[in-house]
Formats: sequence, structure tokens, C-alpha cells
Amino acid sequence: MANKLPCEIVMNILSRIPVKDLLRYRCVSKPWCSLIDGPDFIKLHLNHSKQTNSNLAAVLFRDNNLAWVDLDSFSPAVKLDHPIDDGSRVEVLGSCNGLVALSNSRKDIVFWNPSTRRYKKLPIFNVNVSVPTRNLDFYGFGHDPVNDDYKLVKVTFLVGTPGCFGSEVNVYSAKANSWKRINKNLPDLIDIKTQFGIFVSNALHWFVTGKNGSTIPELIVSIDLVTEDLCEIPLPEYEKAGHVVMFLDVLKGSLCLTCNYIEGFASSSRVDIWMMKEYGVTDSWTKLFTVKPSKTIGTFLFVTPVAYLKSGDQVILNQQCQKFITYDLRRKRAKNVRISGLPERFRAQSCFGSLVRVNGGWDQENEGGKKKKKKKNTDQKQENKKKDSNRKQR
Repeated sequence: MANKLPCEIVMNILSRIPVKDLLRYRCVSKPWCSLIDGPDFIKLHLNHSKQTNSNLAAVLFRDNNLAWVDLDSFSPAVKLDHPIDDGSRVEVLGSCNGLVALSNSRKDIVFWNPSTRRYKKLPIFNVNVSVPTRNLDFYGFGHDPVNDDYKLVKVTFLVGTPGCFGSEVNVYSAKANSWKRINKNLPDLIDIKTQFGIFVSNALHWFVTGKNGSTIPELIVSIDLVTEDLCEIPLPEYEKAGHVVMFLDVLKGSLCLTCNYIEGFASSSRVDIWMMKEYGVTDSWTKLFTVKPSKTIGTFLFVTPVAYLKSGDQVILNQQCQKFITYDLRRKRAKNVRISGLPERFRAQSCFGSLVRVNGGWDQENEGGKKKKKKKNTDQKQENKKKDSNRKQR
């Protein structure tokens, strides 16, 4: 087919194929392998997935376990072997274009593509301080489209006695393979409520509140990955009644705020999902929908949105880190989703299946033992050749 059809048509056809199948198609021929591995095709495939909301998945994480759920088919969850599994707790720091930033308890960090199993390990970085501190680190992962660079932001609050006495913002660049400090510090008198930055419109976002005695209001702080500028974004005019637990999320490339209205210790009376439909415009905050307990989905303490489904009129949500539900935007009702193999409890990070890679990365399956084994086999063959040669000479 590659010899009969123009390359553009072949690329267009293949761009609609799931990654799992494309990895097999690489074995068809060298031209196909070269085409599928090429940067133009990788970008075309990713853009098609984004435009059609296809190849959508969720990475589930808890303790040292990771799992993959296909949100196109709701097929059974698949356990993932990841490249920094040392038995300790693993965290998903963020996801972008099919890449996932992972960290373990030893502070090892990798950019990893779960679909292709390729990854890049980041150099270790620690904040230098002259006095003993207990640092609080907050991360965010995203893409700088101007420089085509994947970046990790590390916000560190230096906590000592009697309290917080400073902060640092450091950025890792995959292109440069190095960390650098930027001269933009967050106010000391804030609490970051979202541990991991939400990537929207080339910037990472955290929901912050002022500490006791501070005049700083609740707001969203962002760091632009292109300009490295800090900005403040006001929250929507949500109802401030009772105890409200809020989360920052992203849906279909738009910034979202989830407001869980808690009643007592057992359940939530409702959950409001707000969306900023025009980025940076405060008046564009719109209440997208409200989820309430029902006989169908039961009671819950909180829910968080994960992604729009391929149909475009349903949103999948993580209910209390225990199960998935969907909300139909047209019918305005929620229902349970049956997916076998889910962990007992989990957090979920939406992710596209993609071929995207980071320069300087490694193949997970070729790392360590297998490489050494291959080298050992090669050395053994050379040794056998020498022995055969010596026998012939005798």
C-alpha cells in the first residue's frame, strides 16, 4: 500500500489507528517503521487524537501501583510496569501529549510514555539552603510549544522555624536536560491546595489560598512555560455556603474548578463543575453541570472530573477514588461505569495514547538486564570463535 498510495494518504489513514496497532505495523517494512517513527507522523497522530478526542485513557495510581484504563472502550484495567518501581510510593505529577511525569519516594523523576514504554530520567535536583528546613515541593508538567520542549516546574516552599521563610521556582527543560531557577517567587503567605499543577493554555495552574492573617484571597496562580511569567486568575462566583472542598482540573483543554459541598463526614450534598470557556477571561467562568447523590450512583464525599468522552456529550468522573461514573450533559443525569480490574482505591490522570517521545530517552524493555544479557551473549560468541580458531591451528 505504501508503494501505491501517496505518503500523505498513508499517513492520514495510519493517524486514525490506535498506538498499540501502530507499534505492530512498524514491523511491516523499513519504510513503514521510518514513517511511524517520524516526527511529522507522531505530531499528526497526536493532533488527530486531540481533535477527535480518541485514544483517550486514564492512568490510575495508588501506593506503588499503576494501571491503564482505555476510556474509548472501558476494557478491563491493565497493570503497568513502570521504570522507577523500587517498591515505594509512586506519584503521577502530570500528563501531557501522552507523556506522564512520574516520581517515587526517592525523588526519582521520569518522563514516561506508557503506550510505547519509552522514558527519560531527569537529573536529580535539590534546593540549596544554608539552614535546616523541611521543604514542601509542588510539581507541574507540561509542554512549551514555542520551543517544542517538555518542562517540569518545581515550586519549593522552605519551611523552618518559626514558619515559611521563602520559596523557589525551578524549571527542568527536557531539551537542555538541565534545571534552572527562575526569578519568580510565589508569596510566602499562601497555601497551595492543588499538589500538582494543571496544564492549560501553555501554563501550569495551582489553586491557592491565603494563610491565617493573610489578606491574599482564594485564587489561581499560573506559570507560563513559554515566558516563565507568573499570573493570577480569579475564581468564579461560586456559592460559599457550608464546607466546600475545591479541586482544579482540566476538561477538553479548558480550566475547571470542582466545588464539593460537604455535609457532615459521610457525604456531599452536591458537586458543581465550573469551566473557564475563554482562557484568562474571568467573566467566561460558567457552571458546566452539577452532580448530586442518587439511587443510581449512591452517596459520595467528593467527585473529580477526568475527561470528556469521545461522544462529546458525556464526562467521566472519579467518584471518591473508588469507581468511575459518567454524567450525560444532555440528559443531565449520572450513571455508573463498569470497568473490571480497578484497584480498591485510586487517583486518575487522563492521558492520550500517543507515540510522543522525549529526546535522549530509553526503551523500558531494553534497559538493564536485557542489554547486559545481549552483551554477555555477544562476548560468549566471540570467545567460542577464538576457541574454534585455536583448535583449527592445532
